[in-house]
Amino acid sequence: MTAHAHALGMRPEEAVDAVLDQLRSQGQRITGARRAVVETLAHIGGHPSAEELLHRVRQRYPTVHRATVYRTLDTLSELGVVTHVHLGDGASTYHLALGPAHPGHLHAKCRECGRIVDLPGDLLGPVADRLAREREFELDPAHVALSGRCGGCRDAAR
Repeated sequence: MTAHAHALGMRPEEAVDAVLDQLRSQGQRITGARRAVVETLAHIGGHPSAEELLHRVRQRYPTVHRATVYRTLDTLSELGVVTHVHLGDGASTYHLALGPAHPGHLHAKCRECGRIVDLPGDLLGPVADRLAREREFELDPAHVALSGRCGGCRDAAR
């Protein structure tokens, strides 16, 4: 199981089915490239970069071109079935978004070792509510990673 599917109690195949069903319910076609990207994301686990994802897609589907993978990631992100997270250093990572029945999560990146930590999706709810109320600003924290120091690096510094 991938980290994300595992956290939701899903096998990768179940995650693939859920995402493809979500696309079908939106009236979207299931192209070979879309299936390849979704299947690879479901099986890869963690938080792969676009380049890492491209490498893994091409291991399984050698005829899929680089530009096709990047376009497909953009399209699947726009359709809401893939989430991309900006890590602050220009890089982004990707994972499947499994729809409203499986709420999303936030991310934190250790500024020392680069580890990505999953956080509860509602963690910044009070902050988002306050910003909306006091500043008329709608926060979208799911697309950026918070920065800090993980427990391992903090302990190593002691």
